[in-house]
Amino acid sequence: MRSKVDMALWSLLGLGFILCYFPTFQWLNYKYSTSESYYSHGYLIPFVVLYLLYDKRSELKEIQLSSTVFGFFIIMFALIIHILGVLSDVSFISGFSMIFYLAGCSLYLLGTTFTKHILFPLVYLVFMMPVPDEYLSVIALPSKSAATWFALKIMDLMNIPYIREGFSIILAHATYIVGTPCNGLRSLISFLALGFLFIYFLRLSFWKSILLLAIIPLMAVVLNGVRIVILVLISIYYGQEAASHESYLHDASGLVVFVIGIIIMIITVKVMYGKKSA
Repeated sequence: MRSKVDMALWSLLGLGFILCYFPTFQWLNYKYSTSESYYSHGYLIPFVVLYLLYDKRSELKEIQLSSTVFGFFIIMFALIIHILGVLSDVSFISGFSMIFYLAGCSLYLLGTTFTKHILFPLVYLVFMMPVPDEYLSVIALPSKSAATWFALKIMDLMNIPYIREGFSIILAHATYIVGTPCNGLRSLISFLALGFLFIYFLRLSFWKSILLLAIIPLMAVVLNGVRIVILVLISIYYGQEAASHESYLHDASGLVVFVIGIIIMIITVKVMYGKKSA
């Protein structure tokens, strides 16, 4: 009898999750798929979370399942926040309420001990929830300015003549405009998501974790400055159109810079992990 009740609860809460958050999933898909999205990695996050849960399968099997009524109140709280988000047309609130809903379900159906063991995968879902562009713009402009400044310093060292007008770099036979994709936010968010995985799997100490996370914003700015220089060189040698946002070279330069960033992070973590934790 008890198993039938549990199955009914699982089915009810699962169906409720799908029905309530279906519009939110549509919004997430839109935010991930736009050309200037900072969250194109969002499609991968659920698969990463599933792997994190799979990696803990042996540990989770040993936990005695229980239930806490506190989880039910968290589910209700999540649904209230979701409804408020829908009524006010603020979709990102609905997105974040989804995490509370899942946490509440875990507490209510599986218990406190089980939920503590899957806390990191639950919290990691934050990286698939887009923050409004209005908030990100507070970081985007300074980040783009810093990346542009760094790029111009490299160009000075390379003796490339230019005139700067705002975010326009005027060259002898071309003009390169530093656009939104070069503000470094896409790299910053992706590298932060990767950085937390390094911290989780390698169990880095608190101060080493802080150091790694502090390096990431600087790395994002430097790498995007390098990307700007690459695109400027493409403009010089292959023409302005070859470096435009529609060009495959523009996208390829972003991929190259991202791979370089991953390599730098791996080397940094290897150096940290090679020493005894503090």
